[in-house]
Amino acid sequence: MNVAVLSDIHGNHLALEACIDYLEDKNIDAFFFLGDYTGEFPGIEQTMQMIYKLQAEKRCYFLRGNKEDYQLMGLGQGHPEWDAYPSTIGMLRYAEAHLTQRDLEFFKNLPITLTIKLEGMPEIVICHGSPRKVNEKFLESDKLIEEVLAEVEADYIICGHTHRTAEVTRGTKHIWNPGSVGMPSDMPYGFRFLILHGDDGKWIPEFVFLKADTERIFQEMRQEGLFEIAPYWTRLTEYMVRNGNGKHTHGSVLNRAMELCKGKYGKCVWPKVPEECFRQAFEELEQG
Repeated sequence: MNVAVLSDIHGNHLALEACIDYLEDKNIDAFFFLGDYTGEFPGIEQTMQMIYKLQAEKRCYFLRGNKEDYQLMGLGQGHPEWDAYPSTIGMLRYAEAHLTQRDLEFFKNLPITLTIKLEGMPEIVICHGSPRKVNEKFLESDKLIEEVLAEVEADYIICGHTHRTAEVTRGTKHIWNPGSVGMPSDMPYGFRFLILHGDDGKWIPEFVFLKADTERIFQEMRQEGLFEIAPYWTRLTEYMVRNGNGKHTHGSVLNRAMELCKGKYGKCVWPKVPEECFRQAFEELEQG
């Protein structure tokens, strides 16, 4: 029994295509997708078409991520009062413009966690953030790990969302994060996922890393106008792919921009983060 686990594609269809090609001759019995199909890259339509094709041909289990929640909440729609904040809202609007009604219905019907029992193998709980919350990074806190393990009976938990590969063991309990297919925080940049091998009633993880043609990725980003649609958000994407150190994420730089906004204007309410604050946060990152 072999299971492929893919998480956090973020619209990077080149990454997803490379992963699926790699898995073609690996005797994969099932696919787990942990959510975040849209995000920082311009291949949303291609990503969704590959997902639907795989769904029709293979045994697949899909979860909803926080990126899908944002679209279902309508954060990429309208709101002309947000026009002055493209680095914050631009990629949400881009995703909204490239998703179909079929895509939104697909997202709407996805769970945030599943307990899966495959033939002759122990149960696995899969989730995007944690089994209880779509955007909870529970592996970053020993206290949260203990809380989650106390709530979950299964010995195997697989989560995504952090974009970092991880392997945690507590007694008989195993928690794995496959990392991100399209936007990993692990360095060097490359496409990351997980293959689970069923062996004598146990699951054995194999973490996979594929090299990326980054210049092809940047070319598509430029062709789609992402540097104009979401200026500093996209420059941050490029920076992280080229030379990120694994410590900074889009979320951490956004948080810094919001701190600068609050310091300058007394308050900061998302998504009204001035471009000047995003620029300063990005320049701080560049300067180390």
